[in-house]
Amino acid sequence: MERSASHRECPACGQPLYGWLQLETPAGPALLERCENCHLGLAAGLGGDDVGRELLADARNLSEGELELRLANRDSWQARLGGLNWAGLEPVRGLYLTPRSLELLAPKARLSLIRVDLPRWGKGYLWMWQTIVNAFTFTHNFALRVRAEPLRPSGFAARLKYAVDAVVTVLATPLVLVVSVPLELVAILAGKGGVLLAVASRSEADQPSLE
Repeated sequence: MERSASHRECPACGQPLYGWLQLETPAGPALLERCENCHLGLAAGLGGDDVGRELLADARNLSEGELELRLANRDSWQARLGGLNWAGLEPVRGLYLTPRSLELLAPKARLSLIRVDLPRWGKGYLWMWQTIVNAFTFTHNFALRVRAEPLRPSGFAARLKYAVDAVVTVLATPLVLVVSVPLELVAILAGKGGVLLAVASRSEADQPSLE
């Protein structure tokens, strides 16, 4: 186990960060780091202020000043089973939290956690399905990417890969769903679902900064 070359400390618990995974992105390879203590995963080079902003990136305002956060759970079964194929791994995502790392990181982002749950229904099932399908396709999260924005492959090789991914996704889906849906349900019941749902409020008290 090699310590990250920058010798950075985990922004949640202060322990050393180590290399985790390397993602292929349109901009080139992106390195992810991990903490072996609180199991936080994050993009290499993500600074203190960036971590706070990333945590709040997809926050939704609720009533009475509360915030709802839906976060990729690195402590989930799908993350452990999928590895690089985990559907929760996305180039635009900089944080991969666990219940423990979220508990430690929230006060430093001036958030007070009200509750942290695993939603019984929703995106976790989609991610578990896509995680399994990813093992058979050339393109990571092919179906999710097509759904979000149509891919436009150029060149014979790219078009061939696109066609193969489309056929494989369609043919594999019925069988994969038979496995992925009950597997994610059991994972949720075991406290290892793919998505963390947190409700928090902004803390008025001075908290230690992320830097």
